[in-house]
Amino acid sequence: TWANWFGGVYKDPQYFFAQFAIEPDSYLRMYPEIELTPEDRKAFLDDRTGCIVGDGLAKRYGFKVGDKITLQVGIPIYGTRDFDFNVRGLYKSGGAAVDNQSMFFHWKYADERSIQPGQVGWFVAQISNPDQATQVATAIDQKFANSPNETKTDTEKQFQATFVSMFGNLNLLLGSIALAVVITTLFVAGNTMAMSVRERTTEIAVMRTLGFPSSTIFLLVAGEGLMMAIVGGIIGVSLARLIVTPDLMQAGAFIPVFGVNNANAVMALLLSAGIGIFAGLIPATMASRLKIVDALRRVA
Repeated sequence: TWANWFGGVYKDPQYFFAQFAIEPDSYLRMYPEIELTPEDRKAFLDDRTGCIVGDGLAKRYGFKVGDKITLQVGIPIYGTRDFDFNVRGLYKSGGAAVDNQSMFFHWKYADERSIQPGQVGWFVAQISNPDQATQVATAIDQKFANSPNETKTDTEKQFQATFVSMFGNLNLLLGSIALAVVITTLFVAGNTMAMSVRERTTEIAVMRTLGFPSSTIFLLVAGEGLMMAIVGGIIGVSLARLIVTPDLMQAGAFIPVFGVNNANAVMALLLSAGIGIFAGLIPATMASRLKIVDALRRVA
């Protein structure tokens, strides 16, 4: 099957969502994750100006079956006249390969008004053995080598990563932000624990006087830091799972759907525990080595 990026504008550029001109029959067979009722599927295939939109996108803009959507041309090759579409179905996403925030319509409808007819953005081929993906990709590229239309064949995952890189090095940007947040959190947690130990110098001195060993003092302070970090991590993960949902994102089908899954939650909690351990390490060591006489003199 094949498709083109359309890049139209709905009302105003701020109302961005992804639109794709597709070969409808083969595309829907290639992506069974686009879940449509039989009636909506037939209505879409039979209407040259028909389109289908994700239920998440429909919820955001209030689209309903039977509505008309007008898109201003975003790419010059499609001329200057607006495109009118009939909403023939609302699809649900049945897997990560397709999101529910996009719009699909007939490739022929866009192509017949293109000043460069017959142009295709990309082809999608499905192979029976995924282990042969590299060999198949190489064979395709060799077939079109030194031709007016050379190809570059990638896996779908690599293709998505290439598309995302057009917006900049998001991996580096997001990684840098995450690292800065972790380091800042570590310093804040460490400072909080140090202040807590200083404020409770009297209690620590009394516990040492009563015979509590240094190891117990160390474990109590370190355990407090760990508990504080884990509780904060649980609160943060809970809020993230509520706030960061696919409906919140408007990235379109090329950028994978964002969300906080169970693996992300476990990773975040482990990171929180690590921050708690490191943040409490120095204050716990200081508290366990605190001399009773020095502590009481400092309080006095």
